[in-house]
Amino acid sequence: LVLETLTPLPSDRKCFRMINGVLVERTVGDVLPTLQSNADNMSKVLEELAKQYKTKQDEMEKWKKKNKIQVVQQ
Repeated sequence: LVLETLTPLPSDRKCFRMINGVLVERTVGDVLPTLQSNADNMSKVLEELAKQYKTKQDEMEKWKKKNKIQVVQQ
């Protein structure tokens, strides 16, 4: 949402960013590349976590079949 808001603004416009609890004054041109790289890294981490979750889920299903375990929901 922040990236969508800042993208159309001129790069010399003043903006504020919270860094470790301190509000810092920057320009849009300074902040935008950092925010973009953070967003890219977070999407990569999310994809990796989804892959790990799928792998663990498959392992759990194989284990349940091997040990003949049925999950009963009440």
